[in-house]
Amino acid sequence: MGAIMLGPFMIKYEWILYLISGLSAYLMIRFHSKEDLPFQEIFLNSMLNSFLIGFIVYKFSSIIIRPTILIDNPSSIIFTTGGTKGKLLGVIIALLYFFNKYRNGIWPLKNWLILMVYGIVTFFVAFWMFRTLFFLLV
Repeated sequence: MGAIMLGPFMIKYEWILYLISGLSAYLMIRFHSKEDLPFQEIFLNSMLNSFLIGFIVYKFSSIIIRPTILIDNPSSIIFTTGGTKGKLLGVIIALLYFFNKYRNGIWPLKNWLILMVYGIVTFFVAFWMFRTLFFLLV
C-alpha cells in the first residue's frame, strides 16, 4: 500500500481505510441505538473518548518507552510512534477507560455488548470491503 504526502506528513492509504471503516461502525452504532437517546449519547461519547485516549497514548508512548528521546531530539516526538508496545499500551488504557465508563453507568451489560459487537463486526467487514475495493481499483 502506498501513501499520500502532505508536506512533511505521510498519510498511509491504510489509515484512510481505518478512518472510513471507523466512521461506518460509528454510523451503524448510531443507527442501531436511536431508540434510547440517553444511552446512545453516553455510549458514543465513551467510545470516542476511549479511541482518542488510546490514540494519544499510542502516539506519545515513545516518551515512556524511550525517555532519552526528550533529551536527544524533542521535536521528533511529533513524528514518531510507540510501535507495537505503544499500540498495546494504548489499547489497554482505552479498554480500561471504556470499562470504567460502563461500570459507572446505569445501563445493563447487554446494551453495551450488543453495540460493541455491532461496532466491531461493522468495522471489520467495512475494512475488508474497502480494502478489497482499493486493491481492485488501484
